[in-house]
Amino acid sequence: MYYTKNDIVRALKKVGVKKSDTVFFTTSLGMLGKPKTKGLLNTEKISKFMLEAIKNTLGPKGTILIPTYSYSFGNFKKNKLPFFNVKKTSSKIGPFGNFFLKQKGVVRSEDPMISIAGLGKNAKKILKNISHTSYGNDCTFERILKVKNSKCCSIGLGPNWIPFIHYCDWLNKAPFRYDKFFEGIIINGSVRKKVIWHYPVRYLRKETFTNGHKIGKLAIKNKIFKHYKLGRSRIYAANYEKYFNFTMKITQKNPWMTVDGPKFKVKTIH
Repeated sequence: MYYTKNDIVRALKKVGVKKSDTVFFTTSLGMLGKPKTKGLLNTEKISKFMLEAIKNTLGPKGTILIPTYSYSFGNFKKNKLPFFNVKKTSSKIGPFGNFFLKQKGVVRSEDPMISIAGLGKNAKKILKNISHTSYGNDCTFERILKVKNSKCCSIGLGPNWIPFIHYCDWLNKAPFRYDKFFEGIIINGSVRKKVIWHYPVRYLRKETFTNGHKIGKLAIKNKIFKHYKLGRSRIYAANYEKYFNFTMKITQKNPWMTVDGPKFKVKTIH
């Protein structure tokens, strides 16, 4: 199944992505099939093909946000602090993020666990000088809420990939997660600093595995998402604030909607 750049642009527009929007993209490009282009294909060429189409859709005043999570401060070694290099540490969640990190003008948040990379008008406002927390006050997911016309868009994945899902958990004081603080070193160019980082974690039980499918299905049913076929898969998009408010309404009533469950009684604190 082949798709063209025009197919990507058309699909993005059909799901409501417009010029000058700020969009948080999650991708699984292999699920789409093959882009219609000359020569041999590799992940970098496919990523470039997609990024060019996204730029064409958003225009010069748009903002692209891509997850580049590294979970660096979770890499404990005896008698050695973990480190996160903003410019050099690779993303652990797919090739498109690592391709994006190499692009001219891209900025990356100084989050040693779940950094986000951005390009465009609002990238610095969202990603620079964040608080030392991944999901607490003034985290990137909170900042995106304050940007007009922000959207979340899933390419090749379903509506179950919810960018702010653990921010909602933190706001709801979800009983299956608890606050944890990690010590490590953040390196950004010539600047090297030791920090304490707030990253809420789950109790290590099978019931606490993150599950966005339940809320994603409800979002489709309630027409929070628009979707359109692309290649052998689909693109999904929603207004970021609308989807966040929808998720919060559900999880305030039942915080267990974001995990596999079933509910269990927490007897001890980590």
